[in-house]
Amino acid sequence: AGRLVQPREVAALQSMLSDVVTSGTGRGARLRRPAAGKTGTSQDFRDAWFIGFTAELVTGVWLGNDNSSPMKKVTGGSFPARLWKGFMTEALKGAPPRRLRSN
Repeated sequence: AGRLVQPREVAALQSMLSDVVTSGTGRGARLRRPAAGKTGTSQDFRDAWFIGFTAELVTGVWLGNDNSSPMKKVTGGSFPARLWKGFMTEALKGAPPRRLRSN
C-alpha cells in the first residue's frame, strides 16, 4: 500500500492542531512539550470532548450525561482539555519531550 497522505498535508494538519493547543480553544491542554489537539462541543452542551496527541501518546476525553441532558456550559476547551492535560502530564512524567513528526 502506498502513502495515503502526503507529508506536507500531514504537516499542515499538525500545525493547525498544534495551534489549537498553543493559541486556540484548547489552550487549557497546553503541556510543557509539543502537543496538538481538537476540542468539540455538541449543540446545547450535551457533549464536550478534547482529543489530543504528543509524539508518544494519543488520548481523548469525553464528558456528557448518560441521559443526554445538557451540561452547564461545559465546552471541549474547558474541563475536557484540563482533564486531558492532567492525564498526559502524569502519563508522560519523566519522558523527555519529543517534537511532533510529520513524516
